[in-house]
Amino acid sequence: MAVKMIRIDDRLIHGQIVAAWVKSLSIKRIWIVDDGVAKDTFITNVMKMVAPPDTELTITGTDEVGRLLPELDGSDKNTLILVKYPKVAKLLFDSGVLLRELNVGGMGANAERRKLFKNISASEEERKTLIELKEEGVKVYFQVTPHEKQTVFEG
Repeated sequence: MAVKMIRIDDRLIHGQIVAAWVKSLSIKRIWIVDDGVAKDTFITNVMKMVAPPDTELTITGTDEVGRLLPELDGSDKNTLILVKYPKVAKLLFDSGVLLRELNVGGMGANAERRKLFKNISASEEERKTLIELKEEGVKVYFQVTPHEKQTVFEG
């Protein structure tokens, strides 16, 4: 199983990802699954610039999950999957990703979202999606950095 972590983080690649998660999980590939980023050349280029130089970066829209997941999940490269939204994480689980854990690491506040855990916020729809995942047997947890204790999402 190549996928070592699936993480919701609306900032995608940033300092915590590069300095902490990539190192602690020996990540060799980062796969960003986001329709908006996949269509935005500027943001795609920014992600390429901030990705660790010895890490392969794959950026796709959700339409590529069914095609790429078996290949990436079955390879020998430790892979970190980054998504911005719970619904995209659910698509990965529904598509058969082997890892049955979801790290909720960064979902910023906005008008539709309310506090879920510390500085992580979710809309009612996003919260319901996380509950569905939990009910389907996915361990949903909060953990901002690898050194922090995991807090399991209770719903």
